[in-house]
Parts: sequence; structure tokens; C-alpha cells
Amino acid sequence: MAVTSMEKATQVKRVKKSRRRGGIFDPTSILGYCMMLPAMAVLVMFFAYPLGFEIWSSLTNMTLGNDAKFIGLENYRYLFTDPEFLTAAKNSFVYVTIVQLGKFILGLGIAILLHQKLVARGFWRAVVLVPYAMPGFVAFLIWKLIYNPDIGSLNIFLSQIGLIDAPISFLGDRTWAMPSVIFATIWRGFPFWAIMFLAALQAVPKELYEAAAVDGANAWQRFKNISLPGIRPVILIVFLISTINTINSFEAVWLTTAGGPSDATVILPIFAYKGLTSFQIGQSAAAALSLVPVAIIFTFFILRRMKKD
Repeated sequence: MAVTSMEKATQVKRVKKSRRRGGIFDPTSILGYCMMLPAMAVLVMFFAYPLGFEIWSSLTNMTLGNDAKFIGLENYRYLFTDPEFLTAAKNSFVYVTIVQLGKFILGLGIAILLHQKLVARGFWRAVVLVPYAMPGFVAFLIWKLIYNPDIGSLNIFLSQIGLIDAPISFLGDRTWAMPSVIFATIWRGFPFWAIMFLAALQAVPKELYEAAAVDGANAWQRFKNISLPGIRPVILIVFLISTINTINSFEAVWLTTAGGPSDATVILPIFAYKGLTSFQIGQSAAAALSLVPVAIIFTFFILRRMKKD
């Protein structure tokens, strides 16, 4: 039965009245706010207050035992003219870029391999998770032992196959330190990418592959036109989460090289920590907060891309 214009107008009025009744001061809304208060209090206590204090500290000359004086953006001006900070920023860019690229390539390759029909496929899927399931400090201390020039298994192996004549100090040489830390970080983090990509691949309908095979598409064409578009939202999410974690990475570098030798592996979190240990609280806070705009801009572009998809 057709709805007349009069009935439509009546329905619109009823909706508007119901919205007015359900305003901010509606009893139901007030009850909802009261139920949100505990969670909001926890957020303010564990997130908003520390962040606000760090922002305030970065705008002062705060040091341990001295009264803080407001100096505006002086800490930031000093940092961006400090050669050590600029070196740490350059190292961070190299570290994050190569680590993320390595995790993506290795994670996607392992995910595609585990997606095939393999013997004991469940066992291999469990094995892939071992590096990620291992506590970070254990994993990187093991890699420090592997890289040891005297008793490290890597030097022993390379000597036995004849690739080197003398042990290499992988973590003590400026040439090898950063690549060594990057390799250990990729090994620690790629299982997260692999498992997420594997789950996304399993969600792609098999009918699409069957139809593409009937049309004569080869393996690369099926991957390019079916698999990759199908898992692209997961790629973006994983890339966002992992990049933010890698930008803030601390234990990988600190437990292996502590930023050395010299400044070869100093990244921004290590630089900020060293400023804190020298009791330069204001400068350390400014160094840590210098990462925030980068993370916000990166997150904005990733979320914008996800919204388009």
C-alpha cells in the first residue's frame, strides 16, 4: 500500500521528537555517561595525564632536582640543530624503512607458502610463530650471543664454510652494526605479518581463483588481481601497527648495541633515553615527542587510504 506524503511527514516529525527526547540530558544518556566514567578515568590516568606532563616537560628546562622554567620551543630548536639528534633521526629512518620492507617481503612470502597444501602444515605454522612468541629481551640477547666474535655461532659457521678468515665483530663494527640489528628485528617481527597475511588469504573466496584459472590466468596474475587486492586492507592495518611499534622500538637496539659503536645505531628512542639518563628531562621529552607528528601523519594517510578502499 502506497504511503502518502502526509504519512511521511508524520513519520519525520516522530523521528525528530524522539531525537529531541534522546538528547544529552536524557536519563538514558546520563546513565550511559555514568557507566563510561570508570573507563574514562582510567584513560585520563594512564594516557592523558602522562602525555600532558611530557608535553609540558618538553616546553621547560626541567632537570632532575631543579625547578622547571617555561622556555617554549627552545628544546625543539636546540634538537633540530644538534648533530647527534639529526644522526639519530637519519638512523631511525633507515632502520624503520628497511625493517618494514623486510617484514613485508618475508611475511608475505611465508604466508603464501603456508597457504599451500604442505605436509604437516599445522606444525610449520606453529614453528613460524616461535620468534614472535619469544620474549623480546630473550630473542635479542640470543642474537647478541650469535653475533659474538669469539663464541658466536654465526662466525663459527662462516669460518667453517670458508667465507671469512677472521671473526667479524658484527655488533662492534660501524659497517655491520646496523644491518645486524635490522636482521634481528626482522626475524623477531615477521611472524606477526605472516600470520595476519595468512588469515587474510584464507578469507579470499576460492571461487575467484577457480574462475581466474578457467579464464587462463597464471599464478602471478591470480596473485596480482585476486590475492593482493583481497588482503590489501589487512596489509594497511598491519603496516600501520607494525610501523608505529618499530618507530618506538627500543629493546632491539638497546639489548644488542646500546646505540653503538659510537652513534652507528642510535635511533630516536635511544637518543631520548640517553638524554633521560643524563637528567635532561625537558630535552628528552622533546626528543620523544618529535616522533609523534611523524606517527600522526603516517596514521592519517594510512586511514585515508583504508577509507578509500
